[in-house]
Amino acid sequence: MAMSCLRRPRLCLGLLKSRPRHRLLHSMKMRRHRVFLLCTVGLCVISFLHYYKALHYVSLLRELSAPYPNIKSFIMVSGFFWREKGVAATPISPASPEEAPPLPALRQGVVKQSLGDGGAEVIDPGALDAKIGGPGVALEVRAMKEPEPPHPWEKPEENQLGDSPKEKRHEEQHVNHIEPDLKKLLVQVGKGPLPDPIKSMGDLHTRTHQLQDDKTPYFVRTSRGAYCFKQGTEMATIKESSVKTGAGATRDVVEVGKAVQRKTLGLQQQTGKVSKGKGQPMGSGKQLVKCVCRPGWHGPYCGVPTMVYHSNLPTKERLKPREVPRRVINAININHEFDLLHARFHELSQAVDLFLICESNFTAYGERRPLSFLRLLLNGTYDYIRHKILYVFLDHFPDGGRQDGWIADDYLRTFLTRNGLSRVKGARSDDVFVINDADEIPAQEGLLFLKLFDGWTEPFAIHMRKSLYGFFWKQFGTLEVVSGCTLRMLRDVYDGDGIKLRRREYYSLPGFRKYENDTGHILVQWSVGSPFHFAGWHCSWCFTPEGIYFKLVSAQNGDFPRWGDYEDKRDLNYIRELIRTGGWFDGSVQEYPPADPKEHMYAPKYMLENRKRYNYLLENPYKHKIQTE
Repeated sequence: MAMSCLRRPRLCLGLLKSRPRHRLLHSMKMRRHRVFLLCTVGLCVISFLHYYKALHYVSLLRELSAPYPNIKSFIMVSGFFWREKGVAATPISPASPEEAPPLPALRQGVVKQSLGDGGAEVIDPGALDAKIGGPGVALEVRAMKEPEPPHPWEKPEENQLGDSPKEKRHEEQHVNHIEPDLKKLLVQVGKGPLPDPIKSMGDLHTRTHQLQDDKTPYFVRTSRGAYCFKQGTEMATIKESSVKTGAGATRDVVEVGKAVQRKTLGLQQQTGKVSKGKGQPMGSGKQLVKCVCRPGWHGPYCGVPTMVYHSNLPTKERLKPREVPRRVINAININHEFDLLHARFHELSQAVDLFLICESNFTAYGERRPLSFLRLLLNGTYDYIRHKILYVFLDHFPDGGRQDGWIADDYLRTFLTRNGLSRVKGARSDDVFVINDADEIPAQEGLLFLKLFDGWTEPFAIHMRKSLYGFFWKQFGTLEVVSGCTLRMLRDVYDGDGIKLRRREYYSLPGFRKYENDTGHILVQWSVGSPFHFAGWHCSWCFTPEGIYFKLVSAQNGDFPRWGDYEDKRDLNYIRELIRTGGWFDGSVQEYPPADPKEHMYAPKYMLENRKRYNYLLENPYKHKIQTE
């Protein structure tokens, strides 16, 4: 190189000058590649976040900033991409029914789902095989055999009605650990054994229910043309109304609670108006005057409650009141949550048209239990709401439920939905179906909104205030559970199965796209309420110590650890100490935010109005000292 440079100095000088130039071009290319790579990575991240939000319809930042981030939701998204065929992606211990393994395929031809045609085939859960005997012996024989694959809709032979003496003694022991309503029953019948309610049930578990239109005048129109929701519109006092005069003013008295008020100037009931057909929005006429909304109500009609106004509903601008209200069906499984059931009935009596209440004579663990709700229903305890109750009786335990408790847990909701709705007549496809656990109580205002307005999307979840042992132990965050949709979506997308509704996987079901195409609606899941605006209450383990004991021994065999298997955890004094401290069965004690009984949405209104009866849930009964037996 040195000799060649001596011979050709000009060429070497040119090479030396071109090297920095070549390095500069190389570095510029590297920078371009880096920029391109960073942009590609950024687009991938943005696309993933967008897709995550599209799947779950929740704010990712809110999920990450929550006190207890739901990391399992990220795992679920990854499982959506890399799910292997033939490999069960079942968690060892699901934390909720939404994360439980899916039910096996149900047999066709058992139930013919029908909405409003009156020709549905009704399941008769009371059809018994009288030839089956000795259930205790049958259980022992089955225990030695290899368990067969579960057939949820087939009634197992060993689980027919007819108790052995051992089961009857076990049932009588459970009666001693039930809520106040059953203690009242024991007083009525004396110290003797309770009569078998099945003999008095008759056809209660096979009756059908004809849905009727709700003719309650929820809206009124003023003389100036404003169309207002009564409950959300300001009313003038008697003194103010007596001073005002003018054409078209009415003097009708409206009783609200114990106070008497007069309607505002020009307020008239809209009568004689030709309807445009059921289910059509009220879009006729021009809005001349806006309604004056009460605190907690919003929108031009004063019909949007705060819990919806501050929700993530993407179609708030398209909300319009209906001419004919939807009917709302609320379905729950009942064990022994009788005090919470009274609160539900009083909270939702105006909003709900039918309650589907399912009770089984088996616990979630598979052991015999008394039909306590049926006894209370027959003795008149629920006469104030009985015209809105359809009793669903599950008289068998699903195969495989003992080995896998989630099969039993899911089957309860499947049977409740399919058996209950098959006996409902006159239902329309746009009626609302809401399924809850017995300890989940939606607020009246949210369900009224769904009943009276068009324009919201489906399915919908409900943000509920979380508490433990009582409303005095308020937990951080909210319980957000997918709870409802229209009956058509339940039938076409979820195959009439309530447990599928409670999971967040409607986008992967085969009827999802077809339903969107047939209805012209884009399915966007949203939630009534927000983490700061509760739309209901979730009161977990909210019982007396005896009620908690009963829940421990009744728990299903799948949500491990099963604390009812430990004798020290069933001790009533130990349970009282947990209530006093807010601790959990594993020995941990959570941090609880301050809870003020005067705060908004502290507890359902009926409980607050009957403080003496519900004081054990409103105030910590063991705050100062532990009661001893």
